[in-house]
Amino acid sequence: MNFWNINNLKSAISGVEFYNIPDDFSANGLRVNPGDFTLGNIAVVKKSGEDVGIDETAFENLKAKASAIMCTDEKYFAKFDLPIIKVKNSKDAVIMMAYYMRKVFEGVVIDITGSCGKSTVTKMCYDVLKQYGVSANTNRANINFSIAWNMTSYDINSKYWVNETSLGGGMELNSYLTKPHVAVITNIAPVHLSAKQTLEIIAKTKAKIFTAMNSGDYAILYKDTEHYEILEKVAKDKQLNIITVGEGEDCNIRLSFDNKNIINVYGVEYDFTDLNTPKHLLIDMALTLGVLHALNLPLEPAIKTLSTWAPIIGRGEVLNGEISQGKNIIMVDEAYNANPLSMKSCLESFGITYKDNKKVLIIGDMAEGGVNSIEQHLSLIDVIKNINPDVLICCGKEIKPVWNKLKRFYSGAYYQNVLPLIEDFESWVEDGDCVFVKASHSIELFKLTTMFRNKIKKNSQTK
Repeated sequence: MNFWNINNLKSAISGVEFYNIPDDFSANGLRVNPGDFTLGNIAVVKKSGEDVGIDETAFENLKAKASAIMCTDEKYFAKFDLPIIKVKNSKDAVIMMAYYMRKVFEGVVIDITGSCGKSTVTKMCYDVLKQYGVSANTNRANINFSIAWNMTSYDINSKYWVNETSLGGGMELNSYLTKPHVAVITNIAPVHLSAKQTLEIIAKTKAKIFTAMNSGDYAILYKDTEHYEILEKVAKDKQLNIITVGEGEDCNIRLSFDNKNIINVYGVEYDFTDLNTPKHLLIDMALTLGVLHALNLPLEPAIKTLSTWAPIIGRGEVLNGEISQGKNIIMVDEAYNANPLSMKSCLESFGITYKDNKKVLIIGDMAEGGVNSIEQHLSLIDVIKNINPDVLICCGKEIKPVWNKLKRFYSGAYYQNVLPLIEDFESWVEDGDCVFVKASHSIELFKLTTMFRNKIKKNSQTK
């Protein structure tokens, strides 16, 4: 049953007005972008000069799916002959709807933040909680306003809501909006640092996820992160139950990467050795198991789900197929984004996972690193040397100093942008190669992984 009827809209939005709307009206949430619009959504539509909503021209293709229009001018949009929900300010109305829906939600809310890994942990939590009933913003829309419009489409009858949340819009405001019962902080790292920011400031800001939590709620923390002590102090001051994840003997959920990949959850060991799972994903799995422990849910079904878990496109998805006749390769697609912590972690995991294979590294600029960009890029040199790739390819302006330092040691090339790299790609790989691809989204290495993904699909259809 759709949550948004006239009564709930009136309760949620101050000053709302209705035009051409039937008494039995209902909707399953709203959308402010055309890309993820689904049947029955309320369309937030904007006029020229307004900031929030779908452009009138784009809405033309969506109007058959829309249950109603939300706008600030009912006369202007009457031409679409749809029910109209008039509000004073569209952005404010969306946030008011999310606050109201959270107020009446009787289930458990899990919030996930951190410098990197939060999208992966959010998706993992969503997947392991599906059997119980869960809603989540798995579309990575994680700033305050984006969380709000996602929440308007959540299932009010779900047992669990899972929110990926970032600093955008204010972490404190996010906490008041979602009021989490369980909060996960994956790590603290130099991501998007401005000239005046420090990791200590980032840690204090991330810890504001605890702001609206109550005594006895749960904080799940990666103990091996930078400035863990800041996160722990804030959690203790809020009288939260703390579940620690890390490699130390004193961690509640302990990771071991020596001879076997073991996740020890409060004394019970789970062996992940046969999964060939990279270290950073095992850490994300351990954080997810921390959520299950906090919820007092059985771990075995989650272990089963995680043992076959597939990474998100651009976040570690492994592609395996034919790039050209007689030339099959494996490609690890990490092309969605990059920062110093995730780049090192993913490179190290790739080197371990494919240590017995021929390796091709394709790396680009880490635009998420912040002000110390040159030093952060040069810090990759030792990691690359440890991997000892057969081919090294660098793409982008910021990564060029790394290429200049290493070009005499490895076969490979430097490219200023991705298009000529795509043209030359087949000449750099041989049958059986394992290829690692990672850079910030702005470098557009995702065009390379998309090209390979499309070739695999095309080849499978012709066989």
